[in-house]
Amino acid sequence: MKKEILDWLSSYKSKQPNFGLERMQTLLQLRGNPHLKMPIIHIAGTNGKGSTIACLSQLLQAMQLKVGVFSSPYIVHYHDQISVNGRSIDDTHLQSLVNVYRELCNQHAEVLQGLTEFELVTAIAYDYFYQQQVDVAIIEVGMGGLLDSTNVCQPMLTGITTIGLDHVDLLGNTLAKIAEQKAGIMKYCVPIVTGNIEHEALGVIETKAAQLSNLHISWQKDYAGKYVASYEQGELFEFRNVYRTSLFNVSLLGMHQVDNASMAIMLADEFCRIRHLKQLSNRRVQKALTQVSWHGRMEQLSNQPCIVIDGAHNPHAMKRLVENMNKRYNTYRKHIIFSCIQTKDIDTMLNDLHAIEHATIYLTSFDDERSIDTQHVDNLSKQRHIKRVDWKQFLDTITLEDDEMILITGSLYFLSHVRGYVLEEKHG
Repeated sequence: MKKEILDWLSSYKSKQPNFGLERMQTLLQLRGNPHLKMPIIHIAGTNGKGSTIACLSQLLQAMQLKVGVFSSPYIVHYHDQISVNGRSIDDTHLQSLVNVYRELCNQHAEVLQGLTEFELVTAIAYDYFYQQQVDVAIIEVGMGGLLDSTNVCQPMLTGITTIGLDHVDLLGNTLAKIAEQKAGIMKYCVPIVTGNIEHEALGVIETKAAQLSNLHISWQKDYAGKYVASYEQGELFEFRNVYRTSLFNVSLLGMHQVDNASMAIMLADEFCRIRHLKQLSNRRVQKALTQVSWHGRMEQLSNQPCIVIDGAHNPHAMKRLVENMNKRYNTYRKHIIFSCIQTKDIDTMLNDLHAIEHATIYLTSFDDERSIDTQHVDNLSKQRHIKRVDWKQFLDTITLEDDEMILITGSLYFLSHVRGYVLEEKHG
């Protein structure tokens, strides 16, 4: 990626989202409203969005559809936030669209004042998908839903994966308040599929669905996925809805991936109903689910030594990580490297991490202005009697026995640094 492109986009970076839809509506109107000219599936949720979207994309591609995906943040390459049928936007198309939007920003600086990097990337994604004439675009909410920059679209189908306490300073400090923000993506008479959501939050969504005359397809009521077993390459589960009852396995690690894959199947089946298409056969569903990959979520980077990364970046996700580590890696002694960004509930996440059996926890920081700084790490280290390490040096020098492993977690931004280093620097 040309440094010039990244530098220009980064010049609009903000530490906090600048909520509101007016800038996005103005910007996209200047481009002829590409976001209103394609079928869209809009997905919100505290956790599970990315994995659900990865499964859904494979299922829709199995129908021979051209599928656009906008998902953030990226783990490997900046381009990966915008893809069509799994192929990230290339330099040529990104450069061309950046040139267009740079000119618009110069010409309309006053009305676009306050524009953020995420808003620009969102607009570029909508524009690119329209140019590529996708059959459907799957759009992941950045934060919240109601005032998120993706929420200018008019989707044909919406989904909310999970609701937990995260970004409480911006979205609210109760599940009900956060649910109100997530439910902001719901539109009049547009079906909504919900995942494994606690009763307090689900009640908010049910009320809004009734107000908007939405068909509400609910986990455990209208569809269900039941965990059966874990195997080396994924999870086995039983799925049922009105269209099918079958055993499937998904090639993502972690028991929670059963919920994500199940919701993706339900979304795909509902998409077919809306578009008057024949539902996929169970055989084609299974083939699609074995082709799913999603970086940074219970991803095992190495077998010898065993190195796992997971982007558990809030207490809701951390509890899932603890469950998975204690089940899948219960025989290992674990070295856990943790770091996160400044706005997270660090104390709660560290408390949860201590529930992982046979584990030693290490604290670190990483090269990003959002990262917890070294002073904060030092303070936590002293308060909690947890050793502070330089993560690169730690990975370079540690020698593991056969019954030991490394888990790296706490922030997707952190993992974007770690993953490349482990695969490219350490293991060639």
